Formats: sequence, C-alpha cells, structure tokens
Amino acid sequence: MNRRRPVGMLLAGMTTIAAGLGLAGAGTAQAAPAEPAAVAAAARTPLFLWWNAARGDNFTSGNAAEEQSAIAANYSLARQEGSALATQDPGTVPLYLFWSDSREDNFSTATTAGIDSAHAAGYTLAGIEAYVYTSQVSGTVPLYQFWNGALGDNFVTATQAGINSAFAAGYSLVRVEGYVYPV
Repeated sequence: MNRRRPVGMLLAGMTTIAAGLGLAGAGTAQAAPAEPAAVAAAARTPLFLWWNAARGDNFTSGNAAEEQSAIAANYSLARQEGSALATQDPGTVPLYLFWSDSREDNFSTATTAGIDSAHAAGYTLAGIEAYVYTSQVSGTVPLYQFWNGALGDNFVTATQAGINSAFAAGYSLVRVEGYVYPV
C-alpha cells in the first residue's frame, strides 16, 4: 500500500462561505436534530489528513490500518480534520476510500455522485474509513470534497485550515460529502 495517494479535510460555520460559493441550499439550513445519545465521543474515530511532499498528495485516514498505510508510504501527519463514527448508526453512510492504480491516487467519498465519479475514473473500492451523517446533526460540520485537475488530486476537509489550503493550492470545491464532528 505504499503507493497509495490520499485525500482529506473539514470546517465549522461554513454557511456564509458556502453561500458565497453559490452552493445550493447554503444559508437555508433547517434545525438539526439532536445528537443521538448513543453517539458519545468514544464511538467516534478521528479523521486525519496526511501529506506526502514527494507525491504532492493528500490522504485522509479514518482508521488505524489506513494510518499505518500512510506512515509506511512516507506521509506526514498534517492535522486532524474532525471525527466521524466508527460504526454505522441511523442517518449515516460509509465514507468510502477508493484507489486508482493508474493515478496512484486515493479518493474518499460518501455520496452517490462521488461513488459514480470514482467508478467512471477507474478507481476501485479500497475500504470504509468511517461513517458520516447525510444531513447536519447538532454539533456537526460539513465535510467538503475538493479537486485539483492539474494535480489530479482530491481531498476532503472539515477545517478552516484545510479549506484555506485547498483554495491557496488551486483546488476547487466539488461538494459536501457529509457531516462530521469538529476537532
């Protein structure tokens, strides 16, 4: 797995930014349901962003196996982007990790559009990183998908630092993949 190339990131309070970017439904969020009592912090898994300067690649891990894969492939830990659920609960979907041999690239997605894009681009399913909410739940923030066509790289983020880095590096916002808990 040392050829794997990663993706990843997150942000709180993005309604204003999302509206400025012209995202559908921005600024029209409805009241979020209360966090399920069973979803304690202990049931969450951190989403870490890794960076490999030699590959110019981001990678997001949501489990210990992928963290070890990132380390083995000489990725450096950039930051924690947020946390998702370690097991599936009602209202959540898998955050899938896809891999492309030809691009040597990882792609994380939780949406049908992302899954369809992964298959169309020749990616294969590598596993499930974690579980994300499909709609905003109290205490969660959007997990954004970014793409840079010149680099052929994707990543997800939920932090302001990740969003700023993405735009500074020429990435474009693609969509919201789901909702996660902030750092």
